Amino acid sequence: MISPPPKRLPRDAFVLTIARAIRGLGAGALSIVIAVDLASAGYSDLAIGLLLGLAMAGGSAGSILLPRWERRWARRRVLYVEAGFVGIGGLALWGALTVPALLLVALLLGGIVTGGSDVSPLGALEQASMADAVPRGRRTAAYAAYNLAGYVGAAVGALLAGLTRPGFGAGSGGAHDPIFLFYALLGASLLPLYARLSSAVDRPPIATDRPTLSPQSRRHVLALSSLFAVDAFGGGLIVNSLVAYYLVVRFDASASALGTIFFAASLASGLSLLLAVPLARRIGLIPTIVFTHLPSSVLLMVFAAAPTLLAAGGLWVARATLSQMDVPTRQAYTQSIVPSEERSAAAGYTTAARSGQALGAPITGAFLAAGGPWVAGPFYLAGSVKIAYDLAIYGRFRSVAPDADRPSA
Repeated sequence: MISPPPKRLPRDAFVLTIARAIRGLGAGALSIVIAVDLASAGYSDLAIGLLLGLAMAGGSAGSILLPRWERRWARRRVLYVEAGFVGIGGLALWGALTVPALLLVALLLGGIVTGGSDVSPLGALEQASMADAVPRGRRTAAYAAYNLAGYVGAAVGALLAGLTRPGFGAGSGGAHDPIFLFYALLGASLLPLYARLSSAVDRPPIATDRPTLSPQSRRHVLALSSLFAVDAFGGGLIVNSLVAYYLVVRFDASASALGTIFFAASLASGLSLLLAVPLARRIGLIPTIVFTHLPSSVLLMVFAAAPTLLAAGGLWVARATLSQMDVPTRQAYTQSIVPSEERSAAAGYTTAARSGQALGAPITGAFLAAGGPWVAGPFYLAGSVKIAYDLAIYGRFRSVAPDADRPSA
């Protein structure tokens, strides 16, 4: 007789969730100030875009290299090293923002995260650790709580950063911005937190001559990574700044109206993470990923055709209620189709693939530069890309059951 899963998550899962909240706090604060501070330090708009792209590239590279690092060190030791990179990156931003060489090194270490997507080695490590720390029947719930903690942390971090900007508090922008030092201290705070993880999160020993992924796992993980990159590209076309600009151009939306819409959308996104758990338990992981993401992609295209601000705001919130339900489910699914010793590699590749969102920014810029009806173009393009992703992932993986809890060969 199968015993029901425990109602309380293990301590390791709780520690990892707190770590995600702390990292979200830092990313949310950094996202508000880093571009402005780079500009005040004398970097051009092109250089700022390249530097932020390099930060994402550093995170992607670190995520891909993870399984090779774990051949030499235990996973907890790799967590310590990556947390150190977060602290070093923050210190470099605080003390050497105007020294391009040191800034490049800090960005390429992979510890600087400035966007909503957690494209970082720590994110991949935590996802793999969560899968090993939580029973199979509780993984979706664990990933939902984990991602919700990241959303809440990012929102609080953005609020704190706004209060320290000139005119809102005692802080100042540019070099030696206190937010950078705050980010470094958050990285340091991860070290004692990770020290509380048990040995259960360490991956089993792996022979150094063995591939990081078995042939079967490689087929699945590379297919998932390719599809996730397509989805991330679609998401990169419709960042919140574009949505705000579109609503102002189309409906002359006020700042208060925009704040209300985005606040409601954030609450809806958090709710969607929680709703994904019972739905996945009822219909399965892949159906939950596809059958919630597909209508949200359709709503994205309908949003661009909304006749009034009220209708547009309602559609954007409705989309937010569905659009994030695939996040914990795809993480749980990715970790469940590979053996335990291959989970870091799977998380690393799929996390790195999310950096495809950076490719959407230049296309969005071209639409905005064209003006007129072309301003709505990114919404139709993003919706089409995401619908193609939904259909492709369902066609490719609907028959691939999450069965990796069996002993690996």
